[in-house]
Amino acid sequence: MDYLIEGLVLNNARACVTDLLLELQDGRTHPLKVLVSRKGRIQEMVRLPVGVRTLRLSQGDGELFAVVRLAARRLGAAEHKLRQFWRASQALLRQPAENRTRTGLTLKAVLFDLDHAYDIACRLRANVRTGQYCDWYHEFYGLAADDRPLMAAMAANWSHPPVFHIVLLRKGDSMQADIDTTSASLQAQIYPHFQVKVEEGAFAAAPTPSGEQTQGIWQVTVRAGVRLAEQALFCLAEAIVKTPGAALVYADHDQLDPDGRLHSPVFKPDWSPEMLRATNYIGEAFACNAQYTARLAGLAASSRHALLLELGALDLPVLHVAAPLWHVPDSAPATGTSEIVRAHLQRLGVVADVVDAGAGRCRVRYTLPSARPLVSIVIPTRDGLHHLRRCIDSLIGRTAYAFYEILVIDNQSMEPQTLAYLGQIRQLPNVRVLPFDRAFNYSSINNMAVGHAQGELVCLLNNDTEVISPDWLDEMVGQISRSDIGVVGAKLLYGDGRVQHAGDTVGPGGCANHLHVGIGRDDPGYAGRALVAQDLSAVTAACLLTRKSLYQALGGLEEKRLPVAFNDVDYCLRVREAGLRVVWTPHALLYHHESATRGKDETPAQLRRAKSEIRYMRKRWRREMLHDPFYNPNLNYLQADFSLSSTPSVCCPWRGAHVASVHRRTG
Repeated sequence: MDYLIEGLVLNNARACVTDLLLELQDGRTHPLKVLVSRKGRIQEMVRLPVGVRTLRLSQGDGELFAVVRLAARRLGAAEHKLRQFWRASQALLRQPAENRTRTGLTLKAVLFDLDHAYDIACRLRANVRTGQYCDWYHEFYGLAADDRPLMAAMAANWSHPPVFHIVLLRKGDSMQADIDTTSASLQAQIYPHFQVKVEEGAFAAAPTPSGEQTQGIWQVTVRAGVRLAEQALFCLAEAIVKTPGAALVYADHDQLDPDGRLHSPVFKPDWSPEMLRATNYIGEAFACNAQYTARLAGLAASSRHALLLELGALDLPVLHVAAPLWHVPDSAPATGTSEIVRAHLQRLGVVADVVDAGAGRCRVRYTLPSARPLVSIVIPTRDGLHHLRRCIDSLIGRTAYAFYEILVIDNQSMEPQTLAYLGQIRQLPNVRVLPFDRAFNYSSINNMAVGHAQGELVCLLNNDTEVISPDWLDEMVGQISRSDIGVVGAKLLYGDGRVQHAGDTVGPGGCANHLHVGIGRDDPGYAGRALVAQDLSAVTAACLLTRKSLYQALGGLEEKRLPVAFNDVDYCLRVREAGLRVVWTPHALLYHHESATRGKDETPAQLRRAKSEIRYMRKRWRREMLHDPFYNPNLNYLQADFSLSSTPSVCCPWRGAHVASVHRRTG
């Protein structure tokens, strides 16, 4: 018998697949897989056996949630088919062409094989992966019989195919089996234009040819034990052919266990110079243009990290192939040290203090300008005295940076205690209270305040924040003192110490969402990213530092179309559109009690406004939402949790789509 299972659960942090447990009359328990959406909704059609007594949800897959509602309703044949058709047809309309082709979701299937089309639509809708990574890899990156001749034919048509000079590194303790593994993977490469030289040592850049011989030569260093995917050199070459003047091309990687099984993929962001200073996030999966390594005159020969830093500083395109092309042994060493970064910054003339942070990470403290810039801290508020008082007290009592003013924007506070407190802080020498006597419009409030700001820098700050690290403003001012940085964001914690904001991603989750939500304060997060400064698409205005001149030149926050939500993300994207960078730092640390003053969107008017803001963002930033350069298309785009996507939005180039992203310098 066909039933519709409907339910609602609370406390799930992400979409997940869990077991619906059917307790039968004879005492047996029968499990069925159901999807719990990111919003906690369950709506699945299932076929229940005879004799079901009760239904309950398993707390499996690491999820702990409270069941608000769970019910089953029997479906008639007509409603069952109609619901199948609706879900399958919606998937046919909304899924990218490559997903439809790969899964076999066609109009013919919807019309003539509805059960099969419905099953495909359910899998695409879930986008939750429950199997092993090695199965995922072979599904999406395993080669079919006709892939190899297609790649060979493409490469044969390139007029200037790049040639890879590969150094296979063996150390004194390298096992012959490791050398054989790497050699075999090189011999199996589909792309034919490469040569291999075996050398001893921990790292050695391939010898750089002199003079005109560097044209078209790309250098690769491979450690014994690393296995390259068959298509690895082809994918790198295809990216290079499209952008031959690039300095560097890198790929994603995963790990090999002792039995040769793949696990623990590292799907990297596109080019992030700030992240590379904090850690060698690129690792060993890269090739460099011999034309440019010849310029380095030995400066970068000491380590991969040094080489990458020097190449990245050449103001040339950097390519990222979003595919796991390097399979690295579990014993891969942590790379990146403060000495390497310190020497690199000294050569660039960047004054900074660099300290080790452990596990191949370091922190760069950029030296503040000798003439300290004044920071205008803008805090909108409406009543909520306990939040505002805590925020102001923490600013005044804990902030080490002395050159700031506080602008409290009073948006129609009415509580006597709040009004009395505002009267008190008006007497402080570096605090001003400005009225905003109109309906709440976050963008308008901040735009008005910035017009009154006396500082060279403006910090947008929520009234429900609380300073944790005394050097939070020193850190942010140091970051933005560099001319190519337009916005700096902070790391925000919930009151219980879990992460509330570690930067924003644009696209995953439907519009824009915070990264690493809910992890512990010192948890490294995905690939260690929650503990290192990095370039991102956006950060929250709950704590956002920018230049007043830039803010006003770009028109401030969007007042008309984004009065409440996403105005900070829109501003960050416009900053990036103007050729400047957005940087998030974990070293500026504050608490944030999210939306404590404004509250949730609950009324019909609020819900209409929220939907309108999302529509505007999706239209204005459609291209950016399809590909956030600081996420990865192999990761889940239904929720910003760094989980594997069951429908990755990358296809291999010989199948008609391009997997490489290009970063070109803009200033």
